[in-house]
Amino acid sequence: MGQGSKGLGFLRNRFAVLVYGLALACGPSPQERGGDDARPESTESGSTRALSHPGDASTSTTAGGSVLWEEQMTPLNAEERFRQRCPSADDAQGPTLYVANTGPRDFEAPLGSVANPFFTIMAAVKVAQPGYVIQVREGTYPEQVAINPLKARPGTATAPIVLRGEQYRRPRIVPSSTDVGSLLVVSQPYWIVQAVEVDVEERPSFAALFEDSTTCSQLTDSVLHGGRAGGGVVVSDASRVLIDGNSIFDFSRTGLDSHGVAVKGVSREVFITENNIHDASGDGVQCQPNLGRPSTVFIERNQMYDCGENGIDVKACDDVAIHENVLFGFPNLERYPWQATTSAAEAVLVHEDATNIQIVGNLVFQAGRGISIGGLALVDTPVNVLVQGNVVTDIYNFANRGNGQGIRIARAHGVRVLGNLIERTVDSGLRLAADEPLVVTNLTVLDNTLRDMRSFVKLGRDTARPGLRMDRNRYEGATGRFSAFGLLSDGDFTAWRERLTPYGFEKNSVRVTPGDDPDEEPLPMLVGE
Repeated sequence: MGQGSKGLGFLRNRFAVLVYGLALACGPSPQERGGDDARPESTESGSTRALSHPGDASTSTTAGGSVLWEEQMTPLNAEERFRQRCPSADDAQGPTLYVANTGPRDFEAPLGSVANPFFTIMAAVKVAQPGYVIQVREGTYPEQVAINPLKARPGTATAPIVLRGEQYRRPRIVPSSTDVGSLLVVSQPYWIVQAVEVDVEERPSFAALFEDSTTCSQLTDSVLHGGRAGGGVVVSDASRVLIDGNSIFDFSRTGLDSHGVAVKGVSREVFITENNIHDASGDGVQCQPNLGRPSTVFIERNQMYDCGENGIDVKACDDVAIHENVLFGFPNLERYPWQATTSAAEAVLVHEDATNIQIVGNLVFQAGRGISIGGLALVDTPVNVLVQGNVVTDIYNFANRGNGQGIRIARAHGVRVLGNLIERTVDSGLRLAADEPLVVTNLTVLDNTLRDMRSFVKLGRDTARPGLRMDRNRYEGATGRFSAFGLLSDGDFTAWRERLTPYGFEKNSVRVTPGDDPDEEPLPMLVGE
């Protein structure tokens, strides 16, 4: 793993746009729908869709009054939105300080010059001022890089401080003889860390920690690996942090979780984009409360795989956008066998009392569940969740524990399941309010395509799903059954519609079997071509 995931161009160009468009295109045609209940159209590009409660428009604003979160359909470009609010490395126009711990030196030259570089990274960090660039040459640096108020100056909104390695010969930061909480700590604002390798060497430390008063700080194009603490990259009580284009892997604790990226506390405006995250004993990304709730978190265009538990786990967090990610290979029991009984291995899990969550345009495959909303605990009632335009395929019944669903809605309020493509699931493609005695209120299920599975839908009884809207779905394949508690124990599509249409459900949904649609082109192969 010599590079961060910026090299994985297919995430942006092949999967993200193509998958999102294909999923939306696979629903019933206008002629098949027959209804006039169309989706609202976007009126402004580059923003997200979120509601505090279904039917009530909601926005989230920053302290300066700029809107981050609006009622829209179009996935935003999170990295671009961050860069509109924060300076870039190009804004650092001050002197360059050089660091090298090998090579000849001219001790007559000024310290920190090309001819007489600093010997340690921290020596340069301590003297850097706003607008400076610290250029670190290749080599191994056994030190903690602590960018905190005791040891470093803050950058400014017009003059950030940049700590930069050489892109193809990244300097390698490793532990010294003393264990520390994190090898890289950023708690000062307007610091940009680029092109470094952080090798924790199986020590009980985070690779990187963004905390406290840091704002508009960044970690980009870096490689972070080898930690044995609770996470690889941790954002704690920080604001406006960009984690972009990194390779994050090999974080684990025997018998315990270690997450690739963890966002916790009262963190605000955290942008996790275009990273390659894998081989963590816990989740690829976890958003969790800790004496406060994270909010306005963007998880966009990442690739996550081979983690011990889930791909993305959202607990008590608000305003979270999960857009255009590629998630597969959960759980990784070869490396983390202790996780066999701790998780259903969901690619995306939203639970506790999370609010305003978007799950849009993701590609999910090879997981115990695709997308799961809500859970069995009393606190598990997410509010206002949009699940739209995702491709969910090849989902298996992990450990034979009754999972294997494409999309499962267990307990929640105001969930919209719109225009998804679900195929090849061992259990039901859609499991909706079917976990008695749990209740799902105001659930909307429209324009989805389900293909090639034994059970298309398992629907809970009417008392478990007040406010349900369900129509214009498309069911494809040679076989596939339906069930609805209290209405139909097991039946084909004809029986399904006969039982549901008197209640206003599935009036314009269609069943397509082989030979019914001769002109339909198959989806192009996206993986493993």
